[in-house]
Amino acid sequence: MTAATNALGRELQLVHAAQWLYAINAEPFVPGAGDPYARLVRGFEIGENGTDGTDDAGGTLASIAERGPVWRSRLDTWVVTGPAALRELSAGAEPVVSAAVPQAEAWLPDPARQRTTEIARDLARRGGTRAVGRQAGSLREQAGQAAARLGPGPVDLVADFAEPLTAAGYAVVLDVPEERRAAFAADLAAAAPAVDALLCPQTLDTTRRMAAGVRVLRELFAGRAHAEADLVLAVAGARAAADLLGDALRRLLDRPREWALLRSDPAHADRLVEEVLHQRPPWRACPLVVLAQAEVAGTRIEAGDSVTAVSTPAAGAPAPLPVAACATLLPAARALAGQALVALAARFPLLRPDGEPVHMRRAPLTRRLVRLPARLGEEETR
Repeated sequence: MTAATNALGRELQLVHAAQWLYAINAEPFVPGAGDPYARLVRGFEIGENGTDGTDDAGGTLASIAERGPVWRSRLDTWVVTGPAALRELSAGAEPVVSAAVPQAEAWLPDPARQRTTEIARDLARRGGTRAVGRQAGSLREQAGQAAARLGPGPVDLVADFAEPLTAAGYAVVLDVPEERRAAFAADLAAAAPAVDALLCPQTLDTTRRMAAGVRVLRELFAGRAHAEADLVLAVAGARAAADLLGDALRRLLDRPREWALLRSDPAHADRLVEEVLHQRPPWRACPLVVLAQAEVAGTRIEAGDSVTAVSTPAAGAPAPLPVAACATLLPAARALAGQALVALAARFPLLRPDGEPVHMRRAPLTRRLVRLPARLGEEETR
């Protein structure tokens, strides 16, 4: 390992150690079991072995909300939550997405670029509603092919369906040449933890793989007119799409009547996707830096301060928080998830669970599903 790699590893360990330290130890003058924001961002507030048995939506997020709409974490970041405070933050502080922990390979535009309308316009041109509408036929074709590759019986809906379809769909959205698409899928898989890595340090090995994936994606898009936007859509947009589809499929596993409705009424797919977006937005926390001084819920936040916007149950936000440009990640994710549900339902009359879902550790923003065991088709009766 190089000296730079060793230094990065130490930084990642120190940040994660601080998250654990403040999460566990009670704060001075504040009763309770430590800093709930630190508990959230360390990325371990899920059930044993990565299952979702104790998802912290009713625990850690509630504790964050109880502290008030704006408060300062021991991790030296402002925590902003609740719909009113989030609106104030978005309106007055010029917040832009910014990594809160060391990054081996940055993939976000720098704050000065994010504050311009150019990057938001490029994101809309590449992944906005109109752009995705022009690709609707190709996305439908990709979804049909992904469903056709599955047979009746046991399947992992993440590894066998959602992830490969997302890679194929975003290869279409981002105009990836046919001969590069297999490598593109591998690069997306390597970069998969990048969104969560903005707030939660990953292991050094994961960080190195992630950096390599991001670097190759950047090289793929180099020279394009919208290279920055394409990189963001590949890293964050594809992640949002795969997670949205996984969450929708998980919801359907326990609702055979809704699966039957989807088979008889394909338009139900869009309604289902919107419900999932409302209940489980792709990012439940958004790390930011503010570019202008603002007062939020009576608290002054200075330019340059770090802020994390957290979507608590009371906020119920249907979109990533709270930067307007983040909304441009959703049209392609919506479209791909909807087409995927329609194609899978058309092919298989039966969908049922076949084991416990598994979520990735160190994924506090996305709560990323890494395994969703299911059984497709009609089973023989004897």
